[in-house]
Amino acid sequence: MSPDALHLPIENRVFYHGTSKHSARSILRHGFRDWSWTANSHKHRYLAKQGIDRVMHGGAHGNGTYVTCNWKTGLHFGPVLFRVELQPGTRLLRLDVPPNPKILDRLKREFGHEIVTRNPLKVIPRNKRLTLDEAIQLARHHLHLSWNIRSNWEAWYSHNERMLEIRPILMRYGMHGWGESNDLSGIVIFNTARIKPREVLVCLPTRKLAEACNNNERTDGPHASLDLMIQTMHRATNPGAENTRKWFHEANRILKGSAGILPAF
Repeated sequence: MSPDALHLPIENRVFYHGTSKHSARSILRHGFRDWSWTANSHKHRYLAKQGIDRVMHGGAHGNGTYVTCNWKTGLHFGPVLFRVELQPGTRLLRLDVPPNPKILDRLKREFGHEIVTRNPLKVIPRNKRLTLDEAIQLARHHLHLSWNIRSNWEAWYSHNERMLEIRPILMRYGMHGWGESNDLSGIVIFNTARIKPREVLVCLPTRKLAEACNNNERTDGPHASLDLMIQTMHRATNPGAENTRKWFHEANRILKGSAGILPAF
């Protein structure tokens, strides 16, 4: 397998993380933290039965910290945009590569068709283990099928579950995250020790501007470039804009290692 087909390169790339103001304050205090969600309330259990838990809390590729190479995609998820850095040696699996049908056929001949319909760890004998390449092809198989059946929620959720069951296997082989080079659904980092916030680039000063970022294909006005969006933040005159800028500058002083207390914003 060629390296290009396996890894998303991180060298010479800028990664962003968009988030809410509340989460941004937490990131500045504690950095990115590993967390998981359990259905521990009546409402959450009800949503989980409908398959909503992973979408509302974990994103398209499961739980973890999502980054992107597209600043507009970052701002789609919140008004605060961080520039983040991935540790050297971080291994990110490409999910936008079609699965290898030869490997899938071989797996089905060896373990039966259930290898692509059930959790593979419950299908293969205990004295067997999937190779890295086999686990990669199964993950890509389920992702590509889920893309093609989004109108069938139950089937989509089933393939999404199968894909996420393969994730621990990939982690044991040293994968630190996975995603798409065309950045449609972002890149999820499994272990937050691999990611560090380096700079706050934008804190959107108005709700209207934040809501407009829900359409990350816009190319007019401040959406034309990141530089224009930053200029819009600094030139805003609406009520609260000055407090937003104070928070922005204080946040970056904290990230640079200078002591500071975050003002409310």
